[in-house]
Amino acid sequence: MSREQIEKKFYNTLKEHSKDYNTYEHEPVLDFAKAAEIAQQFGLTGKESKSLFIKGKSGTYYMYLTTEDKKMDSKQVKKLLGEKVNIVPSSEMVEILGCEPGCLPPFGYDNSVIDTIIVDEELFNHERFVCSPGIPEITIEAETKYLKALLENSYDRVLYIREGTK
Repeated sequence: MSREQIEKKFYNTLKEHSKDYNTYEHEPVLDFAKAAEIAQQFGLTGKESKSLFIKGKSGTYYMYLTTEDKKMDSKQVKKLLGEKVNIVPSSEMVEILGCEPGCLPPFGYDNSVIDTIIVDEELFNHERFVCSPGIPEITIEAETKYLKALLENSYDRVLYIREGTK
Protein backbone atom coordinates (compact mmCIF):
# COMPACT_ATOMS: atom_id res chain seq x y z
CA MET A 1 0.00 0.00 0.00
CA SER A 2 1.40 3.43 -0.89
CA ARG A 3 1.17 6.69 1.00
CA GLU A 4 -0.82 8.13 -1.91
CA GLN A 5 -3.42 5.33 -1.64
CA ILE A 6 -3.69 5.90 2.12
CA GLU A 7 -4.02 9.65 1.60
CA LYS A 8 -6.79 9.19 -1.00
CA LYS A 9 -8.73 6.76 1.21
CA PHE A 10 -8.20 9.04 4.24
CA TYR A 11 -9.69 12.07 2.46
CA ASN A 12 -12.56 10.09 0.92
CA THR A 13 -13.51 8.76 4.37
CA LEU A 14 -13.12 12.18 5.96
CA LYS A 15 -15.32 13.89 3.34
CA GLU A 16 -17.98 11.18 3.59
CA HIS A 17 -18.22 10.89 7.39
CA SER A 18 -17.16 14.23 8.88
CA LYS A 19 -19.17 17.41 8.56
CA ASP A 20 -16.58 19.76 10.04
CA TYR A 21 -12.84 19.64 9.50
CA ASN A 22 -10.10 22.04 8.50
CA THR A 23 -6.91 21.45 6.55
CA TYR A 24 -3.71 23.37 7.28
CA GLU A 25 -0.59 23.46 5.07
CA HIS A 26 2.74 24.18 6.73
CA GLU A 27 6.38 23.17 7.05
CA PRO A 28 6.95 19.42 7.73
CA VAL A 29 5.79 18.09 11.11
CA LEU A 30 7.44 14.87 12.28
CA ASP A 31 7.31 15.27 16.05
CA PHE A 32 5.02 16.63 18.76
CA ALA A 33 7.20 19.68 19.46
CA LYS A 34 6.76 20.88 15.87
CA ALA A 35 3.06 19.92 16.01
CA ALA A 36 2.66 22.19 19.05
CA GLU A 37 4.27 25.06 17.13
CA ILE A 38 1.88 24.53 14.22
CA ALA A 39 -1.10 24.32 16.59
CA GLN A 40 -0.11 27.66 18.09
CA GLN A 41 0.56 29.21 14.68
CA PHE A 42 -2.93 28.31 13.39
CA GLY A 43 -4.78 28.58 16.71
CA LEU A 44 -5.81 24.92 16.72
CA THR A 45 -7.95 23.92 19.70
CA GLY A 46 -8.13 20.16 19.07
CA LYS A 47 -6.31 17.48 21.00
CA GLU A 48 -3.30 16.14 19.10
CA SER A 49 -3.79 12.45 18.37
CA LYS A 50 -1.13 9.77 18.11
CA SER A 51 -1.40 6.79 15.76
CA LEU A 52 0.84 3.82 16.50
CA PHE A 53 1.41 1.02 14.02
CA ILE A 54 1.71 -2.13 16.12
CA LYS A 55 2.27 -5.79 15.39
CA GLY A 56 1.07 -8.80 17.33
CA LYS A 57 3.16 -11.87 18.07
CA SER A 58 1.03 -13.61 15.40
CA GLY A 59 2.35 -11.18 12.75
CA THR A 60 -0.98 -9.32 12.51
CA TYR A 61 -0.79 -5.54 12.19
CA TYR A 62 -3.01 -3.20 14.20
CA MET A 63 -3.42 0.53 14.65
CA TYR A 64 -3.50 2.07 18.13
CA LEU A 65 -4.98 5.55 18.46
CA THR A 66 -4.52 7.72 21.53
CA THR A 67 -3.64 11.27 22.52
CA GLU A 68 -0.16 12.68 22.01
CA ASP A 69 0.62 12.74 25.72
CA LYS A 70 -0.17 9.09 26.49
CA LYS A 71 1.73 5.88 26.05
CA MET A 72 0.23 2.61 24.95
CA ASP A 73 -0.48 0.26 27.86
CA SER A 74 0.88 -2.96 26.33
CA LYS A 75 -0.67 -5.12 29.05
CA GLN A 76 -4.14 -3.73 28.40
CA VAL A 77 -3.72 -4.15 24.64
CA LYS A 78 -2.50 -7.73 25.13
CA LYS A 79 -5.55 -8.49 27.24
CA LEU A 80 -7.85 -6.94 24.63
CA LEU A 81 -6.26 -8.68 21.61
CA GLY A 82 -5.17 -11.90 23.25
CA GLU A 83 -1.59 -11.50 22.11
CA LYS A 84 1.51 -9.52 22.93
CA VAL A 85 2.16 -6.50 20.68
CA ASN A 86 5.09 -4.25 19.88
CA ILE A 87 5.41 -0.98 18.02
CA VAL A 88 6.54 -1.68 14.45
CA PRO A 89 10.06 -0.40 13.70
CA SER A 90 10.15 2.75 11.52
CA SER A 91 11.80 1.01 8.57
CA GLU A 92 9.13 -1.72 8.50
CA MET A 93 6.37 0.88 8.80
CA VAL A 94 7.73 2.88 5.87
CA GLU A 95 8.09 -0.31 3.81
CA ILE A 96 4.51 -1.47 4.50
CA LEU A 97 2.59 1.83 4.68
CA GLY A 98 4.85 4.29 2.90
CA CYS A 99 4.29 6.84 5.68
CA GLU A 100 7.03 8.59 7.60
CA PRO A 101 7.28 8.16 11.37
CA GLY A 102 5.52 11.03 13.11
CA CYS A 103 2.75 11.54 10.57
CA LEU A 104 0.79 8.31 10.52
CA PRO A 105 -2.93 8.88 9.82
CA PRO A 106 -5.51 7.25 12.12
CA PHE A 107 -7.43 5.76 9.16
CA GLY A 108 -7.17 5.30 5.40
CA TYR A 109 -5.60 1.84 5.25
CA ASP A 110 -6.57 -1.18 3.22
CA ASN A 111 -8.22 -3.78 5.49
CA SER A 112 -5.90 -6.44 4.10
CA VAL A 113 -3.06 -4.59 5.87
CA ILE A 114 -4.81 -3.29 9.02
CA ASP A 115 -8.34 -4.42 9.84
CA THR A 116 -8.39 -3.59 13.57
CA ILE A 117 -7.86 -0.36 15.47
CA ILE A 118 -7.65 0.02 19.23
CA VAL A 119 -8.91 3.43 20.32
CA ASP A 120 -8.14 5.10 23.63
CA GLU A 121 -11.49 6.53 24.74
CA GLU A 122 -9.64 9.58 26.11
CA LEU A 123 -9.91 11.07 22.62
CA PHE A 124 -13.68 11.38 23.01
CA ASN A 125 -13.22 13.74 25.98
CA HIS A 126 -12.17 16.49 23.56
CA GLU A 127 -14.37 18.52 21.21
CA ARG A 128 -11.87 18.38 18.35
CA PHE A 129 -8.89 16.22 17.43
CA VAL A 130 -5.81 16.88 15.32
CA CYS A 131 -4.18 14.33 13.04
CA SER A 132 -2.07 13.88 9.94
CA PRO A 133 -3.37 12.56 6.62
CA GLY A 134 0.04 10.91 6.16
CA ILE A 135 1.69 14.01 4.71
CA PRO A 136 4.17 15.87 6.96
CA GLU A 137 3.16 19.26 5.51
CA ILE A 138 -0.58 18.92 6.23
CA THR A 139 -2.53 18.87 9.49
CA ILE A 140 -6.23 18.09 9.87
CA GLU A 141 -8.40 19.33 12.73
CA ALA A 142 -11.86 17.73 12.95
CA GLU A 143 -14.79 17.43 15.31
CA THR A 144 -14.43 14.41 17.57
CA LYS A 145 -18.15 13.65 17.40
CA TYR A 146 -17.50 12.20 13.92
CA LEU A 147 -14.50 10.11 14.97
CA LYS A 148 -16.43 6.89 15.69
CA ALA A 149 -18.04 6.99 12.24
CA LEU A 150 -14.67 7.70 10.60
CA LEU A 151 -13.07 4.73 12.33
CA GLU A 152 -16.00 2.32 12.03
CA ASN A 153 -16.14 2.98 8.28
CA SER A 154 -12.39 2.43 7.95
CA TYR A 155 -11.78 -0.77 9.92
CA ASP A 156 -13.50 -4.14 10.14
CA ARG A 157 -12.99 -4.10 13.91
CA VAL A 158 -12.83 -1.10 16.25
CA LEU A 159 -11.93 -1.86 19.87
CA TYR A 160 -12.17 0.75 22.60
CA ILE A 161 -9.87 0.88 25.58
CA ARG A 162 -10.06 3.03 28.68
CA GLU A 163 -6.75 3.86 30.25
CA GLY A 164 -6.50 2.67 33.81
CA THR A 165 -8.98 -0.23 33.46
CA LYS A 166 -7.44 -3.61 34.09
